[in-house]
Amino acid sequence: MQELSCTWVPGTLDVVRVRLRPGRSAQAVSTTTTTTIELTSTRLARIFGPQALNDLYLKGRATVQADPRQVALLT
Repeated sequence: MQELSCTWVPGTLDVVRVRLRPGRSAQAVSTTTTTTIELTSTRLARIFGPQALNDLYLKGRATVQADPRQVALLT
């Protein structure tokens, strides 16, 4: 499992920025850079379920645990 941090992209209504933190999973190679991916809120909900989107709407950010299959769907 890998921990992902999700926030809204400023100035947009439906674009989410997802940050993959290095070294958080057993398979990840320890690096010093954080990978950032931008995707639509609809795609985020399809990959991680509606709870991630609810957290974004209510708190402005969400932290999700992603399995390798979900991480692969992001790219």
